[in-house]
Amino acid sequence: MKTIAFLALENCMESSISGPYDILSLASSQWATRFSGKGAGLFRLTIVTGDGRPVTCFNGMKVIPHMGTDDCRNPDIIFIPVVFGDLTTIISNRSLVSWIRRRNQQGTIICAVCAGVFLAAQTGLLDGRMATTHWNLSRAFKKRYPEVILKKERMIVDEGDIITAGGVTAFIDLSLYMAGRFGSLELSSALSRMLLIDPARRLQTPYFEYRFNTSHQDESILKAQHWMKENMASPLTVSMLAGKAGLGERTFARRFKKATGDSPLEYLQYLRIGKARTLLENTDEPVEIITYETGYEDASSFRRLFKRATGLSPTAYRKKFGLNGRL
Repeated sequence: MKTIAFLALENCMESSISGPYDILSLASSQWATRFSGKGAGLFRLTIVTGDGRPVTCFNGMKVIPHMGTDDCRNPDIIFIPVVFGDLTTIISNRSLVSWIRRRNQQGTIICAVCAGVFLAAQTGLLDGRMATTHWNLSRAFKKRYPEVILKKERMIVDEGDIITAGGVTAFIDLSLYMAGRFGSLELSSALSRMLLIDPARRLQTPYFEYRFNTSHQDESILKAQHWMKENMASPLTVSMLAGKAGLGERTFARRFKKATGDSPLEYLQYLRIGKARTLLENTDEPVEIITYETGYEDASSFRRLFKRATGLSPTAYRKKFGLNGRL
């Protein structure tokens, strides 16, 4: 039986503790009655905080721990939940960071979800190794932890002694994954059926929402960005865009990259894929029509580019996120 210590933190998401607690409690009881053949549970669950006192979640709810970290000496697994807001206070808590690092060095497996991965990375244990976090936190994560190999497209990354999970509700995926890894795939499948939740998702890419940077002060580049948005369905070249900005091609490409973080052609592709996603979500237009409305000439090439960007074919994307799928 493995002991899991759920590390409750200020401003954490309560359901990212109680949800996995429920799922893994059920996993443990199902393991005992249906899968182990020995009547023994799979997990022993406990909730800890840094000082043993209750913490307040971002929604105002209180989490009352069983103990503090000093009294939780040998957990097999530490589970770091989703955290909202400014992470500075949490990642600068040296005693907490030291406790996680020390426990891992003595054999404890670290599991972290979403922004909780920042705390795992603060220990230095992920340097030179792969991890994931919420796609919308990826730029901040890479800036703060450049030594970590970030796989933002992945929902779960398992490095053996450290398992990280992506977006907010990825605690569900991680819980199912843990049931499969520490129990069996049959147990994970049984939980999925019992709880009416999909099997653990592999990718975050279908959920990506590109944020187009227009908060910079380069008026020439802003002019080009607005023109690109209005004319994305037309054939566009860097030369044409540079002309609209009133700049030479090389100067335009350099300033565009500096202002937006992307090359002009990358930015154009993000615009077009974003428009295609909107059309697939909200209309019944055939993929061939959407291809031309978003500036692509060949439907098969569009399908390849769309799948590369989202992880799903246009048809699969519409089935998952379109009006009929949502209804």
